[in-house]
Order: sequence, then C-alpha cells, then structure tokens
Amino acid sequence: MATSEKKPEEGAIELYQTPPLPQNRPIAARTLEVVDTSSLPGNRPITAVNLEVVDTDTLPNHRPIIRSGLDIVDEDSLVGNRPIVNMGLPLVPSPNLPNNRPVATEPIYDPADLMGYLD
Repeated sequence: MATSEKKPEEGAIELYQTPPLPQNRPIAARTLEVVDTSSLPGNRPITAVNLEVVDTDTLPNHRPIIRSGLDIVDEDSLVGNRPIVNMGLPLVPSPNLPNNRPVATEPIYDPADLMGYLD
C-alpha cells in the first residue's frame, strides 16, 4: 500500500507548531518586562518584578530578602529571632503548654446550621 505525502500548494499557509516543553511546562505570556543582562549563562533573560527588597547582606552570596506583607507581631520571643505572625484568630492562654503559649480558638458556628447535619 503506497502512501502519498501531501505537499502544501505554492503560496498556501502552513501552520507550524513547536513541540511542547518537557513535562508540559507552561510558557508565560509575552507581557513580561525583560531586563537586559548578560551575566547569566546562555544569556538567559531576567524578568522585572515589583517586589520590595528589605535586606541583601544577611544571606550568603547577598541573596535578597523580600518583604512578604505578613503581619509580624513579635520577633524576639522565639529562639533565633523567628517571627510570630498574626493570623487574625482569637487566642486563649494555655497554662499546660510551655511558656504559656496561647491556643487559637475554633470559629463558632451557628447551632441551627450544625443541627442540620445530625440524623
């Protein structure tokens, strides 16, 4: 059985599709702002972002630390100055935990709504 190879006609438009990236990785939209640089291997592009850099001297190789937008309430209480973040939940003191650490209360649900789940 002979197979005939269909050749496009002269002047016809042919749709070219590139093969997908490995593991079907997405390709970003072309609305990204690329910063001119030649410092990366293979002249890979770097995109501009609107993040606020807080510090560049703390981490090795002067890697930037970005402001996260979290509501930090305390940084001095825990070992290593780890931040304590406000989660917006009401706290109840718990004398059974070390250093009287508070425990977040559960949200209070309407009893009428909960009664609908009982058989």
